[in-house]
Amino acid sequence: MSMIVDRAVVASCILRNTMQPSTAMAQDSSAISVRRVWMKYLLWTLMGCATVLISIYIELPLLRLCGEQTFLRSVPLLIVPHALGGTIALVSGPLQFSSRLRRRYPKFHRVVGRVYVCSVLLAAPFAILMAVSHHDFRFFYFAITTAFQSGVWVVTTVAAFVAAWRRQIQRHRVWMVRSYAVTFTFVFLRLLRFIPAWNHMSRARNNAALILVTLIALVVPEIASFVRSLGAGALSRTATD
Repeated sequence: MSMIVDRAVVASCILRNTMQPSTAMAQDSSAISVRRVWMKYLLWTLMGCATVLISIYIELPLLRLCGEQTFLRSVPLLIVPHALGGTIALVSGPLQFSSRLRRRYPKFHRVVGRVYVCSVLLAAPFAILMAVSHHDFRFFYFAITTAFQSGVWVVTTVAAFVAAWRRQIQRHRVWMVRSYAVTFTFVFLRLLRFIPAWNHMSRARNNAALILVTLIALVVPEIASFVRSLGAGALSRTATD
């Protein structure tokens, strides 16, 4: 009888020891998931604050400059579609990354996605036309940079749309991240104006920096994947320990 009890105790200990790592892994996985959600909320909050900041301290003062007012009055048919499309893309883009919204309201997700695509296709060409409309030769490099940015913006957005249309969901998400990263470069680049050294750069270096920032936006999915892999690695090490 005592041997049976001893065997039962040993079996119970073995079962407990085998269950503990899986339980710990589940708890760690849940903690990492919660941490990702909070990091996601924090990221969108910071991006929203940055957008409000540049609107108040960069864009509004810029509109009060006489030279800027004169130029904008000369191209009303260009600035209005560009500003409208860019604003809609900037606002509607974050809705595409809401997992809860995507699961509960898939039709709304698709409608907002189409609105985002149309807004990009509206804003990008008019950005090029505005840059070209400067008759000053000093804006030649700026026109080239704007054409490059707008081209990348359109290509990434169309690639995301085509992937969604073909039901290639994972590829769609990657291209959508790239597209909105390019969208947000227009905010990020204005944030750089708070750095004194940025405002004293030559036109050539400034335009080269604009192109570099646009290229960096294309590798944002890879950066996010690397960060997630670090979290997964930490989880696996915790489970092993």
